[in-house]
Amino acid sequence: MNPTPEQKSPLSRSFRDRVGQINSLLPALLAFAVPLSTSAVSVLAILILLLWLLEGRFIEKGLEIVSHPVAVAVFSFLALLCLGLLWTDDLVAGLEALKDQWKLALLPVILTAAAYRYRALYLYAFLGGMTLAMGMTFLARFGLVQYADVSPTHLTPKTFHVIYNPLLAFAIYLLFHEAIWGLARRNPAARLLLFSLAALMTVNMFITEGRTGQAVFLVLMGLLLFQIFAQNRLKATLAILLLLPSISIIGYLYSPTFQQRVNLARQEIEGFQKNPDTSVGMRLLFFQNSLEIIRHHPWFGVGTGDFQSAYAEVNSTRSPASIATDNPHNQYVLVGAMLGGAGLLLFLLIFIIMFVLAKLLPDPFQRLRIALPLFFLVIMLAESYLTVYQTAFFFVVMAAALFKEKPDQRLQEVLAENASPRCWLILSYRANIPGSACSQHIDDRLPFFRDQGIEPILLSGPVGNPSDKWIHFRTLSLAPSGIRFELRHFLRKHLQKRWQFKLVESICMIPIFPFYLLEKILINMESEWSWCFLASLRGFLLCRQLRPEVVYSTGGSASAHVAGLLIKRWTGCTWIAETQDPLVHDHGWRRGKRVLRVYKALEKKIGQHADAFVFLVQAAMRHCRRRTGGQCRGAVVYPGSIPELFQQHFCKKERCHFAHFGSLAGTRNLVTFFQALHQVLNRYKERAGFREKVQVDVYGSFDGASEREMERLGLTDLVVRHGIVSRQQALVAMQQTDCLLVIQNIIYFSCETIPSKVYEYLLTGRPIIGLVYNNEELDSMLTEHGHLAVPANNVQAIAGALDKILDDFVQEEQNATLQTMPARDFSKLPTVADAVQKLIALAEDQVEDQVETCC
Repeated sequence: MNPTPEQKSPLSRSFRDRVGQINSLLPALLAFAVPLSTSAVSVLAILILLLWLLEGRFIEKGLEIVSHPVAVAVFSFLALLCLGLLWTDDLVAGLEALKDQWKLALLPVILTAAAYRYRALYLYAFLGGMTLAMGMTFLARFGLVQYADVSPTHLTPKTFHVIYNPLLAFAIYLLFHEAIWGLARRNPAARLLLFSLAALMTVNMFITEGRTGQAVFLVLMGLLLFQIFAQNRLKATLAILLLLPSISIIGYLYSPTFQQRVNLARQEIEGFQKNPDTSVGMRLLFFQNSLEIIRHHPWFGVGTGDFQSAYAEVNSTRSPASIATDNPHNQYVLVGAMLGGAGLLLFLLIFIIMFVLAKLLPDPFQRLRIALPLFFLVIMLAESYLTVYQTAFFFVVMAAALFKEKPDQRLQEVLAENASPRCWLILSYRANIPGSACSQHIDDRLPFFRDQGIEPILLSGPVGNPSDKWIHFRTLSLAPSGIRFELRHFLRKHLQKRWQFKLVESICMIPIFPFYLLEKILINMESEWSWCFLASLRGFLLCRQLRPEVVYSTGGSASAHVAGLLIKRWTGCTWIAETQDPLVHDHGWRRGKRVLRVYKALEKKIGQHADAFVFLVQAAMRHCRRRTGGQCRGAVVYPGSIPELFQQHFCKKERCHFAHFGSLAGTRNLVTFFQALHQVLNRYKERAGFREKVQVDVYGSFDGASEREMERLGLTDLVVRHGIVSRQQALVAMQQTDCLLVIQNIIYFSCETIPSKVYEYLLTGRPIIGLVYNNEELDSMLTEHGHLAVPANNVQAIAGALDKILDDFVQEEQNATLQTMPARDFSKLPTVADAVQKLIALAEDQVEDQVETCC
């Protein structure tokens, strides 16, 4: 790994470190200033930006930004705002609307300037600022200070209560959180101080005028109670029903300010039809008129700069006596009117991602990560708070503090001054997913790369769990199909009951579904195709930062190869592309001609630009070469398995167990096997007890066609369905089976694939029957190692194989029950270690004809 220019100069690195250290403390000052001074906030924001630029480390920062789902979601929303200029009529107003978003655009800057170790400091700095702001309101309450229009009956300047009270509500929640779950819980004095301060702020909430803050305070208190009684929802519900109404009633009875504001709101709602020109009435009118704009422009809105003019036009027709506005006092309505459903989807995606990350990052701040997006989702119903100066900065600082990810210690070691390890960047959408063959393919190889002195840097989709063994980056898909796929996978992991899953999925899919449907109509590609966009950008930044020897794309998804191709074009790195299943097959293509053309073009590009194009089957390489006119620099590497996983001793049982492991679907089923088994059983039905000697074990899914045939032939009593089991359980069961079943689909595509289970089967040393379809390579692989391969659609041939296995079983019945397996010779069997060595040899070009064939 070659050092980057930034790594070469110790002096500049020391200077950047000092600048970065200073800049990491400034978000604390910014959080402190938010409730106190807009001028101080402006100065600090500009200073943070200047130091951020002076510090450099742009590759590292860029990598963190594109790696962070919240930053990506914010950038996506801002990008759509920029695109909205294309269909806006008033470009000047559009640029002004974009300028209002500069606070939100600073989120990636503050996120990368903030330090993980200072997260608590940022939160307590905000509490310090809020405590000072609250103290000023109490001084005004008692007539000790008077300035501007602040008085004992109006405790905040002008309309500052619109900002003050929501911030106060979050501060109260934060104080309770820290007193109950924070570090202060171990210190009785500190805990008492926090509870006392929270109580004082609660009193302050009801003597100041912000109704939005008072409403969100009740919501956050409800959330707090649910979190306190997380193990007992009934207690939480009862506490909410008792405590929140009590707080509201006490506030109404003992606070004239709160009572007056509640009564005024009720009167304004009741008199809305007669007099809409009131505080609440204008908000309701803005809402109604803005919905009319959305109704006429539902998909992409009126454009980034045309809300004011569009509203004025609607207002002149529906409510000419009322004033027009450039702010409907509702963030959702504003976004929906400007950018339509597309904009609203991307906007809500910011908060959905926050909730998802809150679930995925279980640390002491997890509850706060839930509270922050909930807080904004509530208050944005009453005002466009992400365009309001102080609350926009509050969102940015709190998001940076709560969602800052912990630095990867292994990555820091790789980047250490004196370290120069070899590393490969591995692109695989699926990784670290138990039960996934595509994931297992690469997961098994990672330890062997490290054994060869190569540190694997893994870049995958978000479906798999973060790895604690490898440097692992994850990134998201951008298209509606990818969002839907990743959302469904996330919900399946966290919602066990089907009705809960379907309910939450349906709610989340409402804003996505129209765009998902449009995508599928235009181009029906694999769900994760759009992963390549962020993966390529992130991979490029990783290449600039880590200087990997090789970029290796694998994992079954074509998007990994698109990302590898782009990285190859941008960096000129060595690129190995490995297709687990062929990108294109010549017969039986099901996704449409347009998608076929896309995949053929991608296959040709890989053949032209990849330093090696790796296949798992010879036939797949031959067919690719034929399609690409011989441009494919192909190699075949059998994936193999790991011999150390197969150390169990086989114990003969009373029954002869036939076992299939994996999924059954389509033409890959047990129909012909059951028909053959039925023939064999009929042939020997005169033998007493012969039927009872047979058992079929099915590990994994069991398809409908197999079930119907099983019932039709009366074999139900012989079949045991074990369902989905862990890999370790499956490996143990394989070694205790009398005969393992390999079943291929009865389609053309089967000639180009070898099931990954074959390599595990071979290492067990147990007999194998392969139901093979038009695949000479798999046929030879099985027969050369003493196993049986028969046509998958030939019932007679399958019956003959079953005869042989059952005859052998009967003949061995008189032998000792415990059969000690002889020492196995793995030297002629494909292993993962061999595959990794051959991939490395391909990269190093050590053998002259290595690119031609490598088996």
